[in-house]
Amino acid sequence: MARPTRKDRHVPRLRSDELKGERRTTWAELLNDLVYTAIVAQLANRLIHHLDGLALGQFFLLYVPVWWLWNGQTHYATRFDSEQDVVHRILGCLQLVGLLVLAGAIPTAIETNATVYALTYALVRGILLLEYVRAWHYVPKARPYIKVILIGFSISILIWIASIGIRPPYRYALWAVALLIELATPITSGGKLHRDFPPDVRHLPERYGLFTLLVLGQAVTGIVQGLVASPFQAKNIAATCLGGLLIFGLWWAYFDRLDDDAVRELTQTHIEEEKGNKLKAETDEQSKPTVRRYTLWLYIHLPLTVALTVMGVALTYAIKTIGQPPSDLLRWLLTGSVGVYLLAEALISYTTLHAGPAHISFKRGVAVRAGTGVAVLLLGWLTQPDLLVLLCATTGIVMALIISDQLSPDAPESTERTGDDSQQPEKGF
Repeated sequence: MARPTRKDRHVPRLRSDELKGERRTTWAELLNDLVYTAIVAQLANRLIHHLDGLALGQFFLLYVPVWWLWNGQTHYATRFDSEQDVVHRILGCLQLVGLLVLAGAIPTAIETNATVYALTYALVRGILLLEYVRAWHYVPKARPYIKVILIGFSISILIWIASIGIRPPYRYALWAVALLIELATPITSGGKLHRDFPPDVRHLPERYGLFTLLVLGQAVTGIVQGLVASPFQAKNIAATCLGGLLIFGLWWAYFDRLDDDAVRELTQTHIEEEKGNKLKAETDEQSKPTVRRYTLWLYIHLPLTVALTVMGVALTYAIKTIGQPPSDLLRWLLTGSVGVYLLAEALISYTTLHAGPAHISFKRGVAVRAGTGVAVLLLGWLTQPDLLVLLCATTGIVMALIISDQLSPDAPESTERTGDDSQQPEKGF
């Protein structure tokens, strides 16, 4: 595969035509992630200040668009980003400024700043569409893929703008419709387009890992906030330590395995087609399971990161109120968020299990994650223990998962299973 010329580095270019595994997260992307860290913090703080069922629904309504904005920028970057493209940097700066305004609108995005939230979302998404228009011009080969994105996202932007003239609750229904259109757009592009224009095998898992890490960072902040707002007594310190162990265990469960074989499998199919290897290349029908696994791997990160954010909020409340009887909502939020996270992890492991020859470590990973996820959910629904006991039990279940992983047979490297000879992301980043 060809390396880009000096001229090509200053305009959008198709990264899948270059050597795989060389694409790394850029400094500009990391700067952008800092803004998303602030946005996630605002979302968490909003839920902390209004912890009830209605606030939880509003949290989901505001969180999903934020995650999807980040997702859209990431998928453009993994396919077309050129770090030395000055116009791309300027457009990225404009998106960053828009995201800052979005972050400021979140505390009152439902009450008084819904118009600001909707218009800012439309603006940031519109800037991304300008990037795709540039890619349309400079990368004619990718126009079939870009066309699908432009149509779906343009319809969504129009709905977001139209929503400002609609009164609640119908306004929020329009937001949901616009989001569903955007979420469905990549799926409707078809398996062939995903194969022809795959994400970078190293860059995409690294980006999703970094977003997961920044959400974990918000959970750490939540623990500290809970301890600062409570007296320095033994029970509060014990709850803080248990919360730290819980976060460490969830970090270990995700980053120690880094189940990204679904991405590698899709990319390897593209490589075989480019090489003209008819024996290993897949037909449209044969590639459907490959694309489905990749799509599941991608979308399951949404509930995974939502669960982590909610867990951080629950830990904040748990540490502050450790001496009081826990409310049903707090108990369900704590165990529900951890349980959903583990079940999401099980589905991610499932995509790896079927992306190559089955191995006992992958089967065990799916079973243990699903089992521990269900166990944590049942702990919250069927029991009413003291809050400190609940934290101990939840943390203990997660630690049991880690021990199980360590006792499991060593799994083969991703390159051995998918045939992908590109570099792998380092475990733990």
